[in-house]
Amino acid sequence: MVIIKTKSPWIKDIKIKAVDIVDREFSGNTPPTVFVGSKLYPKANVGILSPLENKEEAKKYDDPIMWYNEGYGIKKIFELRSNLINSRFKAHVLDVKKDSKFLELAQEIAMAFKPTNIEVELQKKLAPSFKVDQFHMPFGPSGEIHKIKATENISLQKNVEKIFYDTDLKAVDSIKYLNSKGINENELSQLLSIGIMGVKADRKLVPTRWSITATDDILGKEIIKEIKYNNLIHNYKLHFGNYLGNYYLIFFFPESWSYELFESAMPDFLSHKDQMIYTSTDYENYYGRKNYADNTVGGYYAARLSVLEYLKNLKIQGSALLLRFVTNEYSVPLGVFVVRQAVRKTLSTNAFEFDNKKLMFEYGRKIIMDKFGYDINNLLKNSKLLEIINNQTKLNKFF
Repeated sequence: MVIIKTKSPWIKDIKIKAVDIVDREFSGNTPPTVFVGSKLYPKANVGILSPLENKEEAKKYDDPIMWYNEGYGIKKIFELRSNLINSRFKAHVLDVKKDSKFLELAQEIAMAFKPTNIEVELQKKLAPSFKVDQFHMPFGPSGEIHKIKATENISLQKNVEKIFYDTDLKAVDSIKYLNSKGINENELSQLLSIGIMGVKADRKLVPTRWSITATDDILGKEIIKEIKYNNLIHNYKLHFGNYLGNYYLIFFFPESWSYELFESAMPDFLSHKDQMIYTSTDYENYYGRKNYADNTVGGYYAARLSVLEYLKNLKIQGSALLLRFVTNEYSVPLGVFVVRQAVRKTLSTNAFEFDNKKLMFEYGRKIIMDKFGYDINNLLKNSKLLEIINNQTKLNKFF
């Protein structure tokens, strides 16, 4: 995991409108967006996030794909998210099995087809603050709920309502079904977190941080099953791209599926090409991992999902080696969605194709040397994926 420090002087100038407008009571429209905290596990702070905005505008506060498509920058995204009020209450993760009016409302809001108008009375006046970390999208000031209600009938998404009432359907199968119906990973992770899917006896709240990774992992594993039947790519391919200061150099090899990620924090200036930088890495072979990717954590699964989507769309199979360079351009962490979109953007660029991996690495090395003054050979020499590719015996050796 690469730790990103916030170095943005403009943050102190971000205006959190709610602090000036809200005393203890307010009316807002949730996009719909819910948040389940992990610090108190197995208890959790469950939040319903809403801006002081009309319904037509509410959706833009929680739509990473729209931000990407519209070219929103870090400051604009952060300003939107910092104006989401987190109206929260405490619950045990197993409270989904009990009658809880706050939790039932949060679940209905999460399943809603469109933004929902809510009226909230907090226990105390809001204080100016916002939550920023490596895993979640930021949000604004939080307050404990005293009273909350929806001021209209909540229209549920039909496919989501279907899996809510199917208490024999496993959570994994629910996610696969909803994804096949066009529900994206951001929405799916929220539905998983709020405890509305899975076999009835197993249902519980899942902290948002965990539900994001679980969703990426489930969707990724489903695609892996599919691409293993595809033909190998016929040559070596390289992509290079950037989103919000996250640069990716992606290598593809004409080999069976395997995957490795290096994440490196790049300083503003490298004094020499062999200078050490902070790097973390994780790897999986054709048969997958047996444990969690502790080094690169959620970014591992988010990047893998985007790579697998690319291979699936092209109906091919290959090994993928990703080098991520996090620069100071990425001045405020915005959550794992940035990884997913950065890899998607990188893979949308035209590929450089090569007859052999030596030429591919030489070109990739030049890209990063020109951009950052860094020699990627410092990373490649520690690659498990390359070690296996370089040393494994090919079948055609025997013919």
